Amino acid sequence: MAKYDFSKYKDIPAPPSSPMIELAKPKTSWVQQRKWDIPDVFVIKVAPVGAFLMKGDNPNQKYTTKEIRNEILESLEAGACAFHTHVRDERGVHTLEIQLYHELIDSIKEKYGRNVLVCGCPEGGTTIAESLNPIVEFKGIIETAPITVTCVNLTGNFVVSMTPELVKAHVEVMQDMGCKPEIVLHNVGDISMVKRWLIDTGLLQKPYSFRLAIGNPGWAYIEDPYSMVDCVSFMMRELKKIDPECAIMVDMAGRAGLYIIALAIELGAYGARVGMEDTLWMYPHKDEKIRDNKSVVKAVATLAETLGRKPGTADDYRRFIGLM
Repeated sequence: MAKYDFSKYKDIPAPPSSPMIELAKPKTSWVQQRKWDIPDVFVIKVAPVGAFLMKGDNPNQKYTTKEIRNEILESLEAGACAFHTHVRDERGVHTLEIQLYHELIDSIKEKYGRNVLVCGCPEGGTTIAESLNPIVEFKGIIETAPITVTCVNLTGNFVVSMTPELVKAHVEVMQDMGCKPEIVLHNVGDISMVKRWLIDTGLLQKPYSFRLAIGNPGWAYIEDPYSMVDCVSFMMRELKKIDPECAIMVDMAGRAGLYIIALAIELGAYGARVGMEDTLWMYPHKDEKIRDNKSVVKAVATLAETLGRKPGTADDYRRFIGLM
């Protein structure tokens, strides 16, 4: 056995300690550490196809209504409780064709009823009426829909530019139809637009429902883990200053999409919009393109459960955004 001469340390007193019997008693400071204000459930909404990503970007992208419907059905079985709607024509181009919306939505609602929440998309038309036609057509079926509050410039070749008049008109019509506006923020400055255009004017009805859609080129600035944490946490904190009771959903967008969702789960967001609409990539550190929407939903459900939260139901979603 090895030996060591401790004689030169003999005059240094040992640290004070309690009798061993004290170790059996509970420590008040540990017991009293407060629980975090984070919901038990985490809502997962799948967005299987959007308006701009094509097969040339990701060969796994789906175009036909049947393909998109199957992606939604598989995602619902994997843990999603809601879906966001877009449809494509035979060329794969975004369209507002009402018949295609019926082909997509009707059978899913017939199967799931209130166990699924439908999210519309009132964008892409040449007039306000054309853009909002699906919301009017599906009154009582489409329960929420996003509205972007300012200019979005995605990679320089896909631009949406909103004015105060357009935003206010969309919000008014959606609220008149009983459809909850989901206010979409792509950049930090959008928070100012929301406050000035919709909240200070008294137009937007409480509870406020926000979604952070950041992470793609031109959508905020997320280029590494540090900018991701700073940007997401800053925007969520500022929105809570506007209204501590507001509901915040976070989007799986860009390279960091899945990591953004993991952070959102930790920060207490009520849910996430995930899928192939706003990103090509499964992970920020790999060139692995998303295979299908079901795999993303499964990954997010597992993340939520690992962090002590469980996938929410459609009624959980409704409660968060004030529809129940």
